[in-house]
Amino acid sequence: MIQLFHVTKYYEGCIALSDLSLRVDKGECILITGPSGAGKTTLLKLIFGAEFPDDGQILVQNRNIARLRATDIPYLRRTMGFVLQDFKLLPHKTVYENVELPLIIRGLSSFDARRKVAESLQSVGMDHKRTTQTSVLSAGEQQRVCIARAIVNSPIILLADEPTGNLDPQLTYEISELFKAIHARGTTVMLATHNRQVVEQINGRMIKLDCGRLLSDQGTLS
Repeated sequence: MIQLFHVTKYYEGCIALSDLSLRVDKGECILITGPSGAGKTTLLKLIFGAEFPDDGQILVQNRNIARLRATDIPYLRRTMGFVLQDFKLLPHKTVYENVELPLIIRGLSSFDARRKVAESLQSVGMDHKRTTQTSVLSAGEQQRVCIARAIVNSPIILLADEPTGNLDPQLTYEISELFKAIHARGTTVMLATHNRQVVEQINGRMIKLDCGRLLSDQGTLS
């Protein structure tokens, strides 16, 4: 599903990832841990094709990220969803319009888009807020909308970068349960977090990074 071979990434001469090799099989749930600056966000961006390695190879669904043409990247991303800590919602658009956006970009018909948006919102418990502008939602509600937007295309891979970073323990519990449910449906999940509550609750294969290096790959927690 996802393979990294001796991947190195620099930012302004500083090492963000160093000689990282990793394999993620279909249907796995990976929890990427480590302190700020460990390389967690960089790893997810490389897999998503938002960044490219300075050395090494990355295969996603048997496609070499570094060798893809720029015009091919959007097609690969249609099979992936990305959830961010800072939401990146359009504040003056409704919940429905925010979740519908990836489908508009994909060129889906209005009929199919309505069905998929409804299913996605229902799965995160936000269908009753479909006509609400996202600017008036709570942080937990906004993150639910972000998850709905990320899964509306039924992605094979879901990436999440500190999705509970701005949430209190109760909301962290609720959002973590959503990721567990998405994984249970067969989606491959890679979630970067420094939150021990998330790690213990989701109970996936834990990978620890520090200073861009792989420190440990612990498998599922007991």
